[in-house]
Amino acid sequence: MNMPTDLQARVALLAQGFRTRLPARFEQINAAYALCRSDMAGRAHWQELYRLLHSLGGAAGTFGAAELGLAARRIEEKIKTQLAENDWTIENLDDIGADVAVLRHMALPVPAP
Repeated sequence: MNMPTDLQARVALLAQGFRTRLPARFEQINAAYALCRSDMAGRAHWQELYRLLHSLGGAAGTFGAAELGLAARRIEEKIKTQLAENDWTIENLDDIGADVAVLRHMALPVPAP
């Protein structure tokens, strides 16, 4: 499928914006994770971290960083499971934290499509 040149330019501009905003996204993700660490039972903190990862996963997939998007989705699933079970332990908290650290490492820098 061929996209008109102006549409390609718009998509490229949006993708560049995605890459430019990654550091700020990860600041938000790290801040949300820090709140989860400080209050493991605080559902609202976990729901916010889930929302941020969900947003990152969708955007990454849209803008040519499919591997990053899939990794974000895997962390989302872990959080969803923990929210359903409501059985937080330091081990699963640390596991999610390690996954977030790997995700950040994967994300910077994200190559242009």
